[in-house]
Amino acid sequence: MNENSYRGLATVLHSGFEIVVHADLSVHRSSDGGPGWGGHLQADRDEDFELMGDVRSGQVRLPDGREGDFVRTDGSTGAGALEITGSGPAPF
Repeated sequence: MNENSYRGLATVLHSGFEIVVHADLSVHRSSDGGPGWGGHLQADRDEDFELMGDVRSGQVRLPDGREGDFVRTDGSTGAGALEITGSGPAPF
């Protein structure tokens, strides 16, 4: 990994829940031409798949404690996966 991407375990913080996910995140150009970040989150446990369907926004926490806010841009209810766009600095 480099400073422009992160791939590994993370935790989604949403409505008092902590959901363990596999994260594939990277820095990219946002629609306004500035720096942005986002990527894909996949629930690690089957019991979290339905809960992930309720996530519209939240925070992602990396194992080193750094966090970033995000909004959901796509995802299938029940599939346990989300595409996200981050706001603020990338947490990696």
